Amino acid sequence: MNNTSLYLMRIFEEYEKRFAKAKTEKQFISPTLPEQREKILSGVKKMLCFDEKLVPTVSNANVQKQRDLETYVEYQVTYETWKDVYGSSTVMIPKSDKPTPVVFILCGHGSKGRLTESYSLMAHRLAKCGLAVIVPDNIGQGDRAFMGHWNVVSPFNAGLNLQGLIVAETLALINAVKNHPLFDSENICACGNSGGGTLSLFLTALAPELKAVASSGYPSEFSALLSKEKSHCACNLLKGCICGPEMWEIFSLFAPKPLLLSQGWHDDLIPREIAQKNARKVKAIYSSIGASENFKFELTVTKHPWAEEDRILISKFLCDAIGVTLCGQVDEQALINLLGDGSVTLPERAIDVDGLVFNLTGIETPKGITLQEIIAPTFNGEKIDPTTIDCNFNGLDVMRIFAQMEYALKN
Repeated sequence: MNNTSLYLMRIFEEYEKRFAKAKTEKQFISPTLPEQREKILSGVKKMLCFDEKLVPTVSNANVQKQRDLETYVEYQVTYETWKDVYGSSTVMIPKSDKPTPVVFILCGHGSKGRLTESYSLMAHRLAKCGLAVIVPDNIGQGDRAFMGHWNVVSPFNAGLNLQGLIVAETLALINAVKNHPLFDSENICACGNSGGGTLSLFLTALAPELKAVASSGYPSEFSALLSKEKSHCACNLLKGCICGPEMWEIFSLFAPKPLLLSQGWHDDLIPREIAQKNARKVKAIYSSIGASENFKFELTVTKHPWAEEDRILISKFLCDAIGVTLCGQVDEQALINLLGDGSVTLPERAIDVDGLVFNLTGIETPKGITLQEIIAPTFNGEKIDPTTIDCNFNGLDVMRIFAQMEYALKN
């Protein structure tokens, strides 16, 4: 009898029970009551290890490339957020003599960051409708890949998390847009897919400036996603998310403003049925306050990344929310031929995530330390000794998976 395998099975079983117990013990909260909304908001901040003091100020903006595309101009822009942290965005601005509505396109894990084809096609589609568009590279993605993203652990070591930093930086960009004369501060919207769906979820709670939000490829349930037996990207790790507000509660904070949740029918990362359940709960809140017309849920016959059907759906929703005329037929093949090299170079002094975390907290993370060394997995309330289990059982990095689950269960 292989006792090591049975012991490992018992550990997995205990984590399953802990997830189920946390869900069972959660009390129903009505996001329609002010004190309950405040409780949800507090839970969101705790989940992100977020404090308003973390939000930087955007400075030192620099246009590195620009192209005149007849009715709008495309810029590739760099800027500084925190000290020595440099960002990169694609910015498209219509030729207009008055401030224009603006849409943030929030990226997921596309191979080229903000320049991934699906995001670029969405940006050009919206720009052709007369909307300004901003497509930022998230921390550690696209032209900022050198910063580290998927496996960074320094934020967790210092009492922060990566998603919280991404949210804080995005809020800084929204603040910059809100105060810029080229943009209509009353008509700022956001849309995002996958990791951008994660980011847009949290912006519905923390960015009251947003007029409308479209979120796809993520809206479902934390309990379903974080209980998966897989290694997650660091940006998907949220402190105590199993014990805190669920996604439907967070999205409900955006009511009564226009909100679109969509999901690919053939998405193999987000279970369709759970996306539908989340949407049913959000819809109930919108209906309960007489704003059902402002909430939409759509299933598209697509996979996980945005396809043309998704871009058509989301662009129509945003144009309707802002009150602008949707552009006519868009030839996406022509747009693909239009895509150029928008990559930019960031200053040599630009620091990575470890440097940012040290500057923010004064805590230096030892090189080579793993997530499971920072967030110790437990069984029966005791730390698990990795020498007592097969840490690569069935090809899984089981200690990292346990650490992810432990973090999601933290109260």
